[in-house]
Amino acid sequence: MNRNLIATLCFSTLMGISALFLTGCQDDETGPASSADFSFEPDEENPMLIHFTNTSQNYHSSYWQFGDGSDHSTEDSPSHTFPGAGTYTIVLAIQGEGTGQEIRREIRVIDPSLAGERIEDNGFQDESAWTVYNGGDDLLTGHDFTEEGLVLSNGEDDVETNVVIWQAFEVEGGKEYVFSAEVSGGGMHQSWLEFHLSDQEPEDGDDYGANNLYAINTWAGCGEDPYSGNIVEIGCDGGGENDGTITFETGGTHYVVIKAGSWQGNLGPDGITISEMSLMPADELD
Repeated sequence: MNRNLIATLCFSTLMGISALFLTGCQDDETGPASSADFSFEPDEENPMLIHFTNTSQNYHSSYWQFGDGSDHSTEDSPSHTFPGAGTYTIVLAIQGEGTGQEIRREIRVIDPSLAGERIEDNGFQDESAWTVYNGGDDLLTGHDFTEEGLVLSNGEDDVETNVVIWQAFEVEGGKEYVFSAEVSGGGMHQSWLEFHLSDQEPEDGDDYGANNLYAINTWAGCGEDPYSGNIVEIGCDGGGENDGTITFETGGTHYVVIKAGSWQGNLGPDGITISEMSLMPADELD
């Protein structure tokens, strides 16, 4: 099976819309028991196009649902184009002379062009590529996506703000990557800037804390004076390696999460600018 697709298998009988297909067929209960199963493979040229092969036993008709809101199919082995990368629940219901059965399988459709690439083309110009929410404080930290980078700010007065900004990316398990992000600011007070990389998806309203690798944090001893450089080198908090290398135990979808805010403090008169953030395979940087 293609390594870009991960499947988790579970069985159920006479459930959902497909139950109408199963129960609506004549069944003399005299034939051999049906067994539902299928395999799948992405198209070589279009990874959003998945080719399904019906490998069921003892059946004469089938009914497919693709988990993306599209119409069902009654083809024996259909091909289906998904609207984008993500996890979809595929349902195959079959009917045989003796029995009917349904199988549900989750497949992950992955855009391989994201694997090992710079995160969102090395920039923050496309705000739609990011998800933003408040991580817990009353006020949301200001966040502007500009040609120069992501600018985070909350004024010059002492305030309590927070923001969580994230997007998904794909990696290969066991492969070494190098992370970097250029950050600059004029100095901040009782504030933080954090970079997390994890396979834990952020949830709206959650003060994300899955895997803080690199951070500037005034309580940890940095950020009060003006700063500029790679967060890997100038940060003073987080559990990341001091050369920016990261090896993900498992491949697939991961998340880069940026957190910034203050507690009775501020991010400085000009805030923080983040630019040129990237995640690259280490062997491409040799």
